[in-house]
Amino acid sequence: MNKKIALSLLVALSLNAMDLNETVKEALLHNNSLKKVILDKKEAKQNRDLKKSQNFGRFDLKVDYDHYNNARTLVPLTPMDIAASPTGAYEIPTTNDLVSTGVSYTVVLFDGFAKQNSYKISDLAYKNSTLKIKLSREELIYNVRSLYLSLLSLQEQLNAQEKYVESQNRLYEYVLKEYDLGSKSKLDTLEAKNSYVEALSSKKKIEANIAILKASLSKLIASNKFDKAEKITISFNEDAQQNPDIKKLSRFKLAEFSKNIAQKRVDSAKASYYPKIDLSTYYGYSMGPNATTNTYSATGTTYLNEGDFNSENIWQVGLHLKWNIYDFGVKSASVQKEKIALLKSKIDINDVKLELTKNLKIAKSKVALAKADYISLKSQYELLVAIQEAQKIKYENSALSLTDLLATEAKEALVYAKMVNAKYEYQKARYYIEYLLEKGEK
Repeated sequence: MNKKIALSLLVALSLNAMDLNETVKEALLHNNSLKKVILDKKEAKQNRDLKKSQNFGRFDLKVDYDHYNNARTLVPLTPMDIAASPTGAYEIPTTNDLVSTGVSYTVVLFDGFAKQNSYKISDLAYKNSTLKIKLSREELIYNVRSLYLSLLSLQEQLNAQEKYVESQNRLYEYVLKEYDLGSKSKLDTLEAKNSYVEALSSKKKIEANIAILKASLSKLIASNKFDKAEKITISFNEDAQQNPDIKKLSRFKLAEFSKNIAQKRVDSAKASYYPKIDLSTYYGYSMGPNATTNTYSATGTTYLNEGDFNSENIWQVGLHLKWNIYDFGVKSASVQKEKIALLKSKIDINDVKLELTKNLKIAKSKVALAKADYISLKSQYELLVAIQEAQKIKYENSALSLTDLLATEAKEALVYAKMVNAKYEYQKARYYIEYLLEKGEK
């Protein structure tokens, strides 16, 4: 039964341990910031579709009701329409309650290519959103990796610190016994106690930082099931010198898209210098109850009774031109504003190129520096381990002071922490290069 319980606990604990690839996959599936970027793409697509649809005009169903104090004809009439009738206006229906219903269609035939440029801008924005998703995924992968490596570093340091705390505790207990026997001084006990308390304090700080990193990782993967990082293999191989074509990177393409959008905005602003031409059509009916009884006095014939419901067919086609000839400099100022934005976007392209070049050089330098630090610190640590073993024997034989022994042990613990940190900083720098080259998602 005890074996079954132990096995169940082991399985439960293993569910909380996630390797680096699993953690990255969880983040890509569930990260809320990434979900928003994906929704931005969908929103950009809808906006592009909207701009495209607006080029085809619009159909509207129209229904109007108007009550007049004086009766109106159902359709506009000219004096000749009335005079041409043998009975004058007696056959023409009028109403105080006019209802009109029909379908209209309007479309812009020419606006200086403003709508076309608006669509092109929305299309570039959609393509931008696709690149932003790729970059957001790469950034998320790097952030997860970076936090994961920091957590691994602290976990490894914590294991070492726990052993260091135990050794300092044993040393403190040993000094207390020796003090009771009279072979150690009060100062020795205070030094041993202080070293133990400092080691314990450092352990608690590491535990606190681990908790913070776990919380940060849990937020990135939008889940609370992350509990422990699993070790990864880090090899200090010679890194090939990578000289990428920066123009192929998404960051550079985004800057180019921004420049193209700025150019289209200039073209859109220039559209205000051109006339606007639109076409409108309408087909429908006007109807309503006759306002009076229309009786022709010459013959006594009644053509329309009061309250008779009448209707007339109406259609019209219109072509309209509007051209702003002067607006006190509004058009000119608008164009100049967009031209300035275009100049800034061109500067941004060069800035992106310089920034990428700089970051790649820094990342490569960090790889080399972390590797050199690790090799140096590892050599120091191996030396300090050997020195410490020798000093323990000397101390137990009263040939070395406790102060010297504690100083060596403290230095050994510090160098080990730096060595572990250098190892993971090396891997972080390599991951950062992959992030810059957009190769994190393989």
